[in-house]
Amino acid sequence: MRQLTSDEKYVIQEIALRLPADKCDQLLTDMERATAESVPGNSARVLFTIAGYDRPAYRGQHPFSVEGKVFDRDGSELLVILHADENGRLLELELVRFDKGEVIEPDWSTLNFW
Repeated sequence: MRQLTSDEKYVIQEIALRLPADKCDQLLTDMERATAESVPGNSARVLFTIAGYDRPAYRGQHPFSVEGKVFDRDGSELLVILHADENGRLLELELVRFDKGEVIEPDWSTLNFW
């Protein structure tokens, strides 16, 4: 486990600010208490563990109601999805690349949300 990167925090904060107040507050609190782990062999997925939160057994996940788009270093479009567990708590950050190849290096200055 490691601390969240500044880019991960940026994405989470930007998504949180676009949520209703109660969900925003919970997500920002989760972010402050979270550690991260990149999924081995997949630089496009980061899993979060929240200190003091006893996460229930996995029964699925759902995306927060805000998604984004960012461009990779080679110009390919990446979908940015932040997932919650069944209790609405921070679970996973996922980047989906539609072009062939792996995620290279997102250009976070191109991040847009809907």
